[in-house]
Amino acid sequence: MIYNRLISSVTLAGSVSILSISAAMAQDVAYDLGTLVLYGDRTTTQAEETNSSVSIVTAAELADPTISSYRDAFRHMANVQAGDFVESGFVLRGINSEGQTPGGLGTPLAAYYIDGVQQTVEGTRRGINGVFDAEQIEVFRGPQSTLSGRSALAGAIHLRTKDPEFARSGKVELGYGSDNKKSVGLAFGDTLAPNLAYRISGEYYSKDNDLNYPSYTRFDRYDDITSDEQYTLRGKLLWQATDQTDVLFSYSHSYGNPAPNDIAGPYWSTASTGYGAQRGDIWGNILPDFYTALIPEFPGFQDVRNTKVDNFGIEVTHHVNDNLTFTAQTGYSASLTERYSINEGTAGEFLTVAGEFDQELLTQEFRLNYEAEGLRWVGGLYIGKEEQTSFRDATLPSFTTYLPENQYSENTGDMLNIAAFGEVAYEFAPSWTIIAGGRLDYFDQDQTASLVTDGVLTSNSQSSFSDTVFVPKVGIEYELSNSNKIALIYQEGYRPGGSGILASTGAAYEYDAEKAKNLELSYRGRGLDDRLSFAASLFYQDWDSQQVEVGSYPNNYVTNAGKSKSYGAELELSYAATDIVDLYGSVGLLNTEFKNFEANGIDYSGQSFPGAPEASIALGYFAGGATGWFSTGSIQYTGSSLSRIESGVARPVKLDSYTTVDLSVGYAWEKSKLTAYVTNAFDTDYFTYENGPGVLATQGEGREIGLVYGYTF
Repeated sequence: MIYNRLISSVTLAGSVSILSISAAMAQDVAYDLGTLVLYGDRTTTQAEETNSSVSIVTAAELADPTISSYRDAFRHMANVQAGDFVESGFVLRGINSEGQTPGGLGTPLAAYYIDGVQQTVEGTRRGINGVFDAEQIEVFRGPQSTLSGRSALAGAIHLRTKDPEFARSGKVELGYGSDNKKSVGLAFGDTLAPNLAYRISGEYYSKDNDLNYPSYTRFDRYDDITSDEQYTLRGKLLWQATDQTDVLFSYSHSYGNPAPNDIAGPYWSTASTGYGAQRGDIWGNILPDFYTALIPEFPGFQDVRNTKVDNFGIEVTHHVNDNLTFTAQTGYSASLTERYSINEGTAGEFLTVAGEFDQELLTQEFRLNYEAEGLRWVGGLYIGKEEQTSFRDATLPSFTTYLPENQYSENTGDMLNIAAFGEVAYEFAPSWTIIAGGRLDYFDQDQTASLVTDGVLTSNSQSSFSDTVFVPKVGIEYELSNSNKIALIYQEGYRPGGSGILASTGAAYEYDAEKAKNLELSYRGRGLDDRLSFAASLFYQDWDSQQVEVGSYPNNYVTNAGKSKSYGAELELSYAATDIVDLYGSVGLLNTEFKNFEANGIDYSGQSFPGAPEASIALGYFAGGATGWFSTGSIQYTGSSLSRIESGVARPVKLDSYTTVDLSVGYAWEKSKLTAYVTNAFDTDYFTYENGPGVLATQGEGREIGLVYGYTF
């Protein structure tokens, strides 16, 4: 019997990911790979029509327990990775979503949307992470000037959760795994009226940190660093106001407290015994020798953070006629991140740190979509208003006198973005389509920063930045006789400039706007009687004034690299080998380079971007039917890359390549299934960051073995 759930991968458009495995329905002649709907592409809802480079992961694949978060799905994609540590975003084609500037104030290079609601930077880091009751993940690579609410220079991710249905349905999921990992998910939906339906869901996850923190055990916040805890509550209401109009309301509340994975190396201090000891208490009794002459421990430098996020969205879709659709999307996201030193709140501790990051983002988008034979266009208006406030109240030894001093810093940022965007695809001759579009963006950004030292105002600055810029897109597409398509697309990206304050001195600094030009050639389609879907792409991106953070706290600041470039290739395949066996694969190749970049007397020209792997390869399979035994497996290779740019380091550490294997096996009944799984089956050791070498590293996830039971009705 055929596995009749759609774990599809119609890897379409520039690089629509093959990682969603296609469970083809057997036919005498051909296989039906199914039709995928796009939520994040403003130009079309049909995956086969998009000209974007987008990876799609459907609900059936997200139900595989080897994928417990949206970041886990990246392992199967070409040129897509998670960030190198908790305080970072995700990486698309070697570019972190926050850019080379952690925090991405106001305008991150890539945006993360949940049910159409754009997330703040902190919300992306620690907000909704799990994929229980998720419908689809879409990862768009490259500039998204006409496809995202906010212009996204590097790309965008859209997570769509399951919408209400006009029938009773629900699911339950229970899991347990290594390091006391516990997970539970509950979802239920039903009809309230003939035109009103709802769905509610909740997800909880916790896992013990497997690192060692012996010198932190006496602190009240010890449990916060030794466990990873997250939960999400969500509700959605669908109102079919008329036969032509749908209104979808969504709300979610989430909490995230991911545990760090930083460990001390043999050269961290004379007291450190090396990476094998798995010591995470790097500011405890294995303190670097520089500090031990003054103080035996420095726990005030050990951050513990958690984030709460509230999202609210309203999506109105009105079908004016068979060809024209009007959409209005309102989104509000508020994230509150609390930051404390691990010793804060413990009796007798006075060298402590406390602080908050408070971010609110309100967006409104209006859009018209037209689609007819030979002509497709979109036109829209976007308004985004973001407010950010943060403070840090630290009592620590002075960097000059070494005596305790209190520093209270406060930062605010107000960002306004108004944009008009549009794109048209016109078939001007049989099989030939021209694509043209653009985005007119207005940015206005105001920032303030102040520093009070021992009650005395030592720094107080204000800065403003405003700009109006047009970002173009143009291309041509040719459809072959077998309906496969070749496209050549040129588009540009933009990120506004800004300012900041040097923590060590209180001095203000400014940095310029960042621009990029991207050229991409893609070939996509199907073959072998529709058993095979594929996408290949070649891309070249040229960067001007790329924003880069250099140095380390308290001397870190943002500057501009003169010129940079990146280019590469992606190939993604999906093949329905038999009625019950599906195969998939992806290959990503990447080359990045700072062509002209000097900071703090160090010339970084010729070096590659930090955190940009030279290659990523994935191969996987699914075997089984709708009921009975089934199995999945995948192998992932991540090539070498440079670690972060840090103060006084002329060349960052080159991180080694690594390979991991994920496997699962289970048995499915009509409404339930039991699955045993293992991720990183061979417990491969690897680092996502290293200083030194041999000083400090962020350790990759080790082997996890678990069991998950799911029931659906």
